[in-house]
Amino acid sequence: MKVAIDTRFLGSEGSGVGKYTQKLVENLLDLDPINEYFIILRKSNWHLFDPKKANFQKVLADAPWYGLKEQFLLPAILAKIKPDLVHFPHFNIPLIYPGKFVVTIHDIITSEFKGAASTTKVLPIYLLKHFGYELTIAQALKRAEKIIVPSNFIKKKLCKNFHLPSNRIVATYEAADECFMQAGKKDFPSGRINQVLATYGVHKPFILYVGAAHPHKNLDVLLSALKFLSKNLSLVYSSPRSAFVDRLVDKAKKLEVEDRLVVSGFVPNEDLAVLYKQAECLVFPSLSEGFGLPGLEAMAAGCPVVCSNIPVFREVYGEAAVYFDPRKPEDIAEKIKFIVHNSEFRGSMIQKGKEQVKKYSWQRLAEETLSVYKFILRNPN
Repeated sequence: MKVAIDTRFLGSEGSGVGKYTQKLVENLLDLDPINEYFIILRKSNWHLFDPKKANFQKVLADAPWYGLKEQFLLPAILAKIKPDLVHFPHFNIPLIYPGKFVVTIHDIITSEFKGAASTTKVLPIYLLKHFGYELTIAQALKRAEKIIVPSNFIKKKLCKNFHLPSNRIVATYEAADECFMQAGKKDFPSGRINQVLATYGVHKPFILYVGAAHPHKNLDVLLSALKFLSKNLSLVYSSPRSAFVDRLVDKAKKLEVEDRLVVSGFVPNEDLAVLYKQAECLVFPSLSEGFGLPGLEAMAAGCPVVCSNIPVFREVYGEAAVYFDPRKPEDIAEKIKFIVHNSEFRGSMIQKGKEQVKKYSWQRLAEETLSVYKFILRNPN
């Protein structure tokens, strides 16, 4: 069979979707020597994928995400490839593409958290783009042969909110990178630790947050929680994305904790592993997520996780995290204090985290995804 995969999100710029796409393609490369794959890339990430197998080839589609260009360029390119199946790893399918496809829906946060507070764009442009999002995701869910999601929590949400039968949706869990697993098994040399801390302007002790600063991430409340914590404890904010960061800094100034907020920008995995190991804990205060990959990365590296008491985190992290009410800064602070000041409990949570991450595997995700491809092509409508 001929499978095309829209891999334009590949790389750090694509954030979580980029990581998912990267790991899927890398593992399919090892798993499947038979079927033919067309890996669709942009100029900016063309160099990030090396097709080491003859049945994998790269195809250029230099169109940005979410724009009109992708709506016309992708169907034209796919018409030349003539794939039996296309995998779109995000909701932004080309609406005029008539062929069979699988879509991955990572979450429906854009539908749940909307309005002026959820954008940095002027309101008319935001409303137009949001209309485009709602139209596109509805069509993706309606027309896809199968829908892949990162958790059973999202599967249930899609069934409820879009009235979909559960047999159309397949949950495939993500996993922590091997570099974080290796970091959890060793101690970094002091010189390496000092170099990483100096690079990002970080001083110990600190708590760590990894991810974007969108409103649903609930970072305003986390900043408020700093007021209830020791003044020598700082918050390190790590993200490849700059949207909403100015708002975050302004909020820190209003709360008079700006001197305790460190905005590190993008941190590559090899340095992030060091930050995880040196942090008192990872704090994940989100109000909604599709999976929660930073928590697994932290656990793999040996960093305890303190996070929101939301269903998806309960599903993914189990008993290996400490949970708080994300609406209450005092509760967030209390749970962080409990981790910071109880070394025996902290050690037990680190051990639980290392066991929890063993339940997840990128190879298994790729195997389950390949099974979806095969099922569709063996069962034509």
